[in-house]
Amino acid sequence: MNNADLISLAQEGDTVKLILQRPPLNMLNLELLRLLEEHLEALAKKPAFRALILDTELPVFCAGLEPSELTRETVFLLLEQFHRAARLLCGFPQPTIALVRGMALGAGNELAACCDFVYASEKATFGQPEIKIGSIPSLAPMLLPPLIGQRRALEMILTGRFLAAKEAERIGLVHRVVADDQLAQTADELIGTFRSLSSSVTGVALQSIRMARMQQWDAHMRETETLYLNDLMELEDAVEGVRAFIEKRPPQWRNR
Repeated sequence: MNNADLISLAQEGDTVKLILQRPPLNMLNLELLRLLEEHLEALAKKPAFRALILDTELPVFCAGLEPSELTRETVFLLLEQFHRAARLLCGFPQPTIALVRGMALGAGNELAACCDFVYASEKATFGQPEIKIGSIPSLAPMLLPPLIGQRRALEMILTGRFLAAKEAERIGLVHRVVADDQLAQTADELIGTFRSLSSSVTGVALQSIRMARMQQWDAHMRETETLYLNDLMELEDAVEGVRAFIEKRPPQWRNR
């Protein structure tokens, strides 16, 4: 696959859709994240549309960061690029909608949580399984507590447990669960509401709602990236966990 094909852009009337397409699991590698950042930067300068939809044509929304790039040598570049793209998504000038089919795990769940609205198919699953491979999520500690509460966020991060779509809806991680073939229609119904409103006033309302999160973003990212480099990646278990995942075997924890 050509690198330029990792994300496609489609505009349907006053709606723009970014479609992730890195088979089989839409793992986020450096190149895909660079393209995502470029698309978001360009689209943010074109305000003549009502909403941005993040979607995929694959059976999986996104299964996380690319494991082969989670090494001591490349993890900082990958995290830095992920954080730049996610920040643009969180502060995007129009409402954003994630349509989740299949798994949204790790950075995939965080990417969905960056969006203003999340609609999921009945077979979707959500989770932060990083702990199982000796790692930690970088954005979930900031993004999840305001959405689902501190205790539920703690459970997701410390246990790595997956949530079915209905449970995710019940705790507030997802707005609505619908049949897979109803996702696009559900998003369009929401966008129809936006069409009856002032786009300029909607933009100001978005800024007011996101203000607290965006103000704490940069400080959180600096601390998280330092934690990754100076604490996590110095642990033998962090290296072993990723290696075991790539080699498709149980990790042998040394607790060091």
